[in-house]
Amino acid sequence: MSLFVRKIVCFVLVGYLLSACSNTRHLATGEQLYTGSKVQITDNEADKDVLKILKKDIGGLVRPVPNSKTLGLIRTKLTIYKMAGKKEKAKGVRRWMRNKAGEAPVLVSSVLLKTNKELIENFLQNRGFFNAKVAAKIDTAGKRKMIANYSITTGKQYMVKWAYLMDDTAAIVTAIRQDFDKTLLHSGHAYNLDVIKAERERISRLLKEKGYYYFKADYLLVIADSAIGGDMVNMYVQLKKEEIPAEAYRKYVINDVYIYTNYKLKNNAQDTSKKGKIAFDNYYIIDEKKAYKPEVFSQAMIFEKGDVYSMDDQNTSLSRLVNMGNFKFVKNRFEANGDSLLDVYYYLTPYPNKSLRFEAGGLTQNDNRAGTRGSVSWRHRNAFRGVEELMMKVNGGFEGQYSGPVKQPNIYSIGAEAGLSVPRFILPFVQVYTPGRYLPRSMAKVKYNFESSTKLINISSYNATLGYSWREGARKEHQLYPINFTYVNTDTVGSPELSGISYGNLVYNGIIIGPTYEFTYNSQSGTANKHTLFFSGRIDLSGNLLGLAQKADYENNPQSLFGSPYAQYIKLQPDLRYYLRLSSSAVLATRLMAGIGVPYGNSAALPNIKQFWAGGNSDMRGFPSRLLGPGTFNEYDTATNRSYIQTLGDMKLEFNVEWRQHIYKFLNGGVFADLGNIWLYRDNPAFPGGKFTPDFYKQLAAGVGVGLRIDLKILVLRLDMGMPVRKPWLAENHRWVIEKIAFADPDWKKKNLIFNIAIGYPF
Repeated sequence: MSLFVRKIVCFVLVGYLLSACSNTRHLATGEQLYTGSKVQITDNEADKDVLKILKKDIGGLVRPVPNSKTLGLIRTKLTIYKMAGKKEKAKGVRRWMRNKAGEAPVLVSSVLLKTNKELIENFLQNRGFFNAKVAAKIDTAGKRKMIANYSITTGKQYMVKWAYLMDDTAAIVTAIRQDFDKTLLHSGHAYNLDVIKAERERISRLLKEKGYYYFKADYLLVIADSAIGGDMVNMYVQLKKEEIPAEAYRKYVINDVYIYTNYKLKNNAQDTSKKGKIAFDNYYIIDEKKAYKPEVFSQAMIFEKGDVYSMDDQNTSLSRLVNMGNFKFVKNRFEANGDSLLDVYYYLTPYPNKSLRFEAGGLTQNDNRAGTRGSVSWRHRNAFRGVEELMMKVNGGFEGQYSGPVKQPNIYSIGAEAGLSVPRFILPFVQVYTPGRYLPRSMAKVKYNFESSTKLINISSYNATLGYSWREGARKEHQLYPINFTYVNTDTVGSPELSGISYGNLVYNGIIIGPTYEFTYNSQSGTANKHTLFFSGRIDLSGNLLGLAQKADYENNPQSLFGSPYAQYIKLQPDLRYYLRLSSSAVLATRLMAGIGVPYGNSAALPNIKQFWAGGNSDMRGFPSRLLGPGTFNEYDTATNRSYIQTLGDMKLEFNVEWRQHIYKFLNGGVFADLGNIWLYRDNPAFPGGKFTPDFYKQLAAGVGVGLRIDLKILVLRLDMGMPVRKPWLAENHRWVIEKIAFADPDWKKKNLIFNIAIGYPF
């Protein structure tokens, strides 16, 4: 063990001992510190995996919770509390140390053994251990430290033999019986009170789907009969007839539906007037200001007069109204109208129609560039009385290099855009209705952007798109833009003083025209599962049919559209991410991303705005921003000593893995490794070694690093330090450079350590 490591170990041990002493020496006479509980199960009647879960659950059940430890070693908060002293009226830093950063000692006198014993026994009974026995006592854990010991004998865990629905002639029981084969009370499973509660909720939801609006889970009783012997129970489901009101037995049908478009929260919903109601389709609209066209609500209203009440239809209507994006609050209520009719009332509180928004922010790149961006946007949420969202925006930015061996030009940008989003499909000659809780959106946008690299190049781009976005539930989303037109014009204004800068790979003049489609799947939505997935797949096409019709060939028969050349390519971009939750405070995140661009016909390469790059604060973090690759090409080691603004490729492959660990409150840590590169589809003399070949796997770059993430709730500030461990531009047998790491060498650190500042996680 090195001297440095030994010093660190000694420091931690000394700190631990000092902390341990300070934790108890300030206690009053007779006081003892409670350091936690120990759960011991002294029999082997239950399965080992079941016992392991029981110990964990019981450990989290007993109270009080002992003083927390940092890294499982030192009671840092308790130490800070003691350092603050005993002054009750302490102010300033001392008060903050006691009440915020510190933690008062948890004393053994606060442990209620009898209460915890009863709590554990009740918990075990609810898990099917009907004959469990619990003994509790306080034991010594050290000088002036005590621990609570809980010794448990579980006995046999009772299992479910059969589940029965009690015979009854009521129509509501017949409705339950139709789906009782879906019961959660499975034969052979352990008795579990939580499962019984879930079964009652399942039946209640089932009945609400069949029109029984007033039925509740509390109207059901599940009786467990353990007298059958053999450590088994029979489960009997029946109605609590003496508690069920008459209306809970009735199946309800929708009568009238009322929509209030300008409801104020201070109003009493019960007293809302129906004055001025307008009948449209199968509902009534109360809209005194005539702010909305009546047909706007057709897709949102699932209920129709005469429909049997369904809770799913109710939730779908509410979700669709919210997804219109025009209403701040949406709520509804039902009112019985006769013996079996329900009137439905929807109360919508709109956002202000018009809003103005200012945004400003900074940015950094890991190659010593920094800059600022800002925008002003205006939005109208109901532009044409059909909840259409009209948006107009102007933006600008600046990016400059404040240090570095090669001076890159400053970049200025300015742009403007206008967009219209409508919460429904707009298609010629046809109406499309989509099921589910999410409304589709039709979107149109026009955009202009001007970017100037000082004394080098000016790029103007014009873009117009028309497309659709729709969701299949909470996890699946589709975006299709059948019309996508971009025109790019580049002016080269090269200056003698920047003659060493190479920008030829950024010059593109022409048209990009073709559809795009993107599918996204995200299993993280609304879950905290151990395993979650994210997938995004994008298809981008340009000039395909046009190029085929004109028999375009960039070498022998180049073609144009409106007097300008057009791009012809096929581009695929899948992105797969997998997250493994290792514990409540640790996650292993991985990403596999690929990009395949095939230029053909009218194009020798993808337009630069469609190409891939590698390196940067959310990519290959151990390499300079957008300057890794292509292939074995190295921007810094070229024979002509040219300096590129950025290097790009037609293909990309990247794999990332990152361990994310919560450290303390708002502070999280990360350890990461990145592997990847970019390549060209065809040879380019300016980038020797850049073409994709079957030996691409030998040309992968690799980087590793560590980082801190400051979670400020409204955003996450990410600070990462990366370095390369594999450089693909070196000779084939010398590309791994792990043995050359030299943290003590200033020159090595300057060339290899890359500091990244970013907002949000990289994936």
